[in-house]
Amino acid sequence: MQHGRRATGLAVFITSIAAFMLYAWLLLASEWSMLIIKYTTLMLVACITGIFAWLGLSIAMTKSSRSSSRSSGDGDGDGEHKC
Repeated sequence: MQHGRRATGLAVFITSIAAFMLYAWLLLASEWSMLIIKYTTLMLVACITGIFAWLGLSIAMTKSSRSSSRSSGDGDGDGEHKC
């Protein structure tokens, strides 16, 4: 089991380094650099706005519990904590 995990980790590591080297070559040494910058920016903006959309959907779809909106203690609901 340990050997399989180590091989998987090594494969992910090597693939990541190779992908970065390919990206750097496309960005710096090829005629595709402007297109690579545009697609990279597009993906970055899509990821950030997607995270915000997911957050908004999670907030909108989550049911609030009544116990968390009330103050603990006497139950008068004014939100004050008494010492």
